[in-house]
Amino acid sequence: MIIDRIIRNIKEHAFSYALLGGSLLFYIFFAFYDGAIICVDSPSYINMSVTREAFYPSLLAFSRFLFGDGELYLFMVILLQSILSAVAAWMLAEYLRKEMGTPHWISVCLLALPLAVSLLNRFAAQRASMYSNSIMTEGIAIALYLVAIREILEFLLYQTRESLRWTCVLAVIMISTRKQMYVILALICLAIIVVSMFNRFSVKSIGRGILKSIIVAVAVLVAVGVYDRGYNYVVRGEVAGHSSDNRFLCTMVYYVAEESDADYIEDPQIRQLFLDIYDVCREKGYLGQSAGEGWYNEVTHFGDYYDSIQIDTMWPMIHDYVDGENEALVENGEYMDREIETDRIMTEMIRAIFPHDYLRIGKVLFNNFLSGLVTTVAQRTPILVWYSIVAYLGYLGVLLYNLRLNKLSKTNIFALLTLVSIIGNVALVSAVIFCQTRYTVYNMPLFYMAGLLMLYELYRTKYKGKKIAD
Repeated sequence: MIIDRIIRNIKEHAFSYALLGGSLLFYIFFAFYDGAIICVDSPSYINMSVTREAFYPSLLAFSRFLFGDGELYLFMVILLQSILSAVAAWMLAEYLRKEMGTPHWISVCLLALPLAVSLLNRFAAQRASMYSNSIMTEGIAIALYLVAIREILEFLLYQTRESLRWTCVLAVIMISTRKQMYVILALICLAIIVVSMFNRFSVKSIGRGILKSIIVAVAVLVAVGVYDRGYNYVVRGEVAGHSSDNRFLCTMVYYVAEESDADYIEDPQIRQLFLDIYDVCREKGYLGQSAGEGWYNEVTHFGDYYDSIQIDTMWPMIHDYVDGENEALVENGEYMDREIETDRIMTEMIRAIFPHDYLRIGKVLFNNFLSGLVTTVAQRTPILVWYSIVAYLGYLGVLLYNLRLNKLSKTNIFALLTLVSIIGNVALVSAVIFCQTRYTVYNMPLFYMAGLLMLYELYRTKYKGKKIAD
């Protein structure tokens, strides 16, 4: 009896097991083939830099505790990341298969899309590795993003408390991994409000939804803050959050600034420091005034020299200034106080100059936003920019037509969620950094998965007379 039940269960779930097995084989193969890849940002995570969010350095430290200081602990991390990536891709594809009632070949395509995006990052982008086997936050954040979208979709469809709780837990982990993942918190809060509106369209119902979203946001933010400060207390003996979040906006200020903007800074020493950094950036062609004509040249120049301004020039020069003015901080090893002073100087520069340059900054942000839309669906090359325009127009056209035929079907809800997540993620990234693929790849598989499902639903509606799922 037990054996018969096991055999029957295997037959019923054979296709799902096959999908999971294929996904695991794909990612684990590259984990062994490429090994653990150390990238430019990897040392700051390994060394538990105060500028980094707490979760990923904690994960590396835990693996180091279990497996020692050799190469094994890094390999175990990328093995974990590979398994997580495989399971996340399968979980989303399997959920869509069950909810939409898609045939096997569509289900295989749904799973293949996240894997294809990984291959593009491995080969087409010439990174020499996938994010799943790189010592980078993307190694876990991309996979968790797919899981979070699955849970948000579940909440939109069925309003289950379990999906809401899991999304909140994921939001805490993801925000503690990358600040970019605030987008997940924004999405779940928006989902709560939308659900309250559709359940019962009234002022009272919407008010409850807004209140519930505020409670969720506060709870997640408090949890993130407690974890961040607890982590720094354990690692550095001080109750403080990570530093240097304002360096992104300060970099933007430098990129658009004119030399005369220094007059807005009241402190003469900080004013001179600003001019010293500005002169180096201007002479090396890092600033916006050196960008070529046209949108493509402008966004390419911004992306090429963003790190040159921030990492190569602004940050080290401010650190040198702080060290020179506060020798006691360096001698006494008061690392956190040094970072706090660095943050204060950058904040003073931003407050003085930003109000006078907001129009120029706004133009850069808008260009950056358009660039992010491109890199969400393709690389930013002259030809693929035109492809991206066609892809988005096609997506919107199919979505509008499908909404007309099938209203708010499960497929259309998933497509709308994907579109909102793209806009939210690109807007957030545009506001703090340049939109390279690394920061926008999260939604790339979702875009094509939603597009495929919409096309299939249209096919069945128009030619078969039925929807994928009601």
